[in-house]
Amino acid sequence: MRGARSHLEDSRDAPPRRLLLEAAIRLFCRGGIGATSVDAVVAESGIARMTLYNHFGSKEGLVLAALQHEGAAWRTWFFTRLAEIGGPARARLIGVFDILEEWFVRDDYFGCAFMNAVLEARNQDGAVAAITFAHKAQVLEQLRALAAAAGAAEPDALAQQIDLVMDGAIVKALIKRSAQPALEAKIVAAALLVRHLGADARPPSAAGDA
Repeated sequence: MRGARSHLEDSRDAPPRRLLLEAAIRLFCRGGIGATSVDAVVAESGIARMTLYNHFGSKEGLVLAALQHEGAAWRTWFFTRLAEIGGPARARLIGVFDILEEWFVRDDYFGCAFMNAVLEARNQDGAVAAITFAHKAQVLEQLRALAAAAGAAEPDALAQQIDLVMDGAIVKALIKRSAQPALEAKIVAAALLVRHLGADARPPSAAGDA
């Protein structure tokens, strides 16, 4: 996902395991899991093949560990930025899309690692799907807590709807190679807040004003 890069320490002094994980997720996001070989990860990371197998056992083990690592890093970044917005809960719900805009403009934005992985996975009940659902559950819980704090009568429904708008923006930003979907999604989200919270949560203008 790469949104958390600025919150990670300089990788030049990173231990081999983390160098392998970060090299793997970069390559998986750029070219796909199936198309990325162990040799490519070794070359990208500068770490020996034997070290990779000592840490992860197999390519499948590397894939699962890389997704867990990326998910933890992305959530730390996203939740930290969400807390930094401050103000009332409804302002932070709208602020979600300002955070996504920050992510979309990064040179290393290649979409959501979890969406990409699930699309490639043959077994939708397997380990990749389980890690993805766990990641999404934590994001949804943050959104649900904000929806409840904002006074939504149905916080679960509002959280699910905001999450759906987020997912659409993430995919569209990757396709268009543009941050504009974050602004478009922000308008949709504001309309959802009007529906769930009342007219005080008015949609921003097309220019992206909150």
